Amino acid sequence: MTIERFDAIERLQTIRQQLDELSRRFSSQEVFGEWVPAVDVLDEGKQYRILVDVPGVKNQDLELHEEGQTITLAGVRHPLEGNYTRQERPTGQFRRTLTLPEAIVPNSAQASLKGGVLELVLQKASKVPGKRKK
Repeated sequence: MTIERFDAIERLQTIRQQLDELSRRFSSQEVFGEWVPAVDVLDEGKQYRILVDVPGVKNQDLELHEEGQTITLAGVRHPLEGNYTRQERPTGQFRRTLTLPEAIVPNSAQASLKGGVLELVLQKASKVPGKRKK
């Protein structure tokens, strides 16, 4: 009886993970069929720091595009060779597009990939002061 209860709990955890992934896909408005890495965006005054969970993705499999306030990160996680007895981590292509609150300096991105976390630092564009009415 105990074994059946443990199996039921494991099934519920799997369903919850799947629902979390669906929720993330809906909230990110990304295309189905791709996996969607989790992202944190920190506003650090003169720059944005973006942390992206991409374990198993190699540097050469990542692309970054910047345009105004929008950045797009794309890449691919390749499956490992071998026979899986269980596979829960998605593989294949991904794409995340983020619109930041302010424009960034073109080609200012500094990137590092450590421990499966991609860290991007993007400098904010200087605000041009407008003419004031007297």
